[in-house]
Amino acid sequence: MDTWSHPSPQAGGEPSWPRVLATTVQLWLRRRRLHRVYVALVAVVAALAAGIGVALAQGGTTHRVRQSAAQAAHAGRTATPASQAAGWVAAQVSHTATVACDPAMCASLQRDGFPPGNLVPVRPGAADPAEASLALATPALRGTLGGALATRYAPVALASFGTGSGAVVIRAAAPDGAAAYLARLRADLAARRSVGAELLHNPAVGVTSLARQQLSDGRADPRLIATIGVMAALHPVHLVSFGDPSPGAGPDVPLRSVLLYGVTHGVTAGNALLSSLRGLLLAQQPSYRPATVATVRLSTGQSALRVVFSAPAPLGLLDTSQPVVKLSAP
Repeated sequence: MDTWSHPSPQAGGEPSWPRVLATTVQLWLRRRRLHRVYVALVAVVAALAAGIGVALAQGGTTHRVRQSAAQAAHAGRTATPASQAAGWVAAQVSHTATVACDPAMCASLQRDGFPPGNLVPVRPGAADPAEASLALATPALRGTLGGALATRYAPVALASFGTGSGAVVIRAAAPDGAAAYLARLRADLAARRSVGAELLHNPAVGVTSLARQQLSDGRADPRLIATIGVMAALHPVHLVSFGDPSPGAGPDVPLRSVLLYGVTHGVTAGNALLSSLRGLLLAQQPSYRPATVATVRLSTGQSALRVVFSAPAPLGLLDTSQPVVKLSAP
């Protein structure tokens, strides 16, 4: 079969779709004698919404509207590092994140459609960028905070535009200080490597040599690792590569996108399966719902899904020290 079908609700206590999916995952795990399910995999199953059709209709349009609005706002403007950074934030950053910025950049982000309530204007002595999720290191913000911006408040670059003194760098804010943030980032990288290696031993997950290396190196976003595990529990998938539209990101920042396709009996599955997998992804609650899920054509002529999550990637999502579900061997 090229696809799986969603159980239709019926009278008489028909189980909900999340319950059916959770049961499917547990049965798959038992068949393969896996005794631990990490928190991310369980959380993804628990986060699935019951109405896949509704989520497909809503989730498939939100990011496109946001991206179109950002592109329209930048139409006719001269491409400067500041305008490029503002466009990147408007299109790539979750609109639930809080962004610290100088007053001019905050105004630009608001024009591009970023929620004004999630902007933290930084003036001398007026605000602390550590209160935000991200900090936009413009020349003006660097002038206000000096070297403390990178060494104390926001040590890791998620993206950058321009060079030299005119560069604008989008940085991850560190509420507990740079040392604590970098320690969490190192722990997160180790968890991504560990759980990514387990994913490579899953017979339902095929990989190219590039995707294998990226998983082994811990480069994949933890939300992608968890979501791929759920998809593979339902149908074999093949991973082409991980990527990220984030120029200038730090080396340990995870890649937020993946190219993948389904496989049936060793043969590339058709568009029906891609549509079903797309529905599964867009049916998730906001924390695990990708920003975009698009069907693309590979250079080989195959159809594939390109799945992209918003920035910033969460730290500590894959906790390999705390198994949530233990399954006894059959």
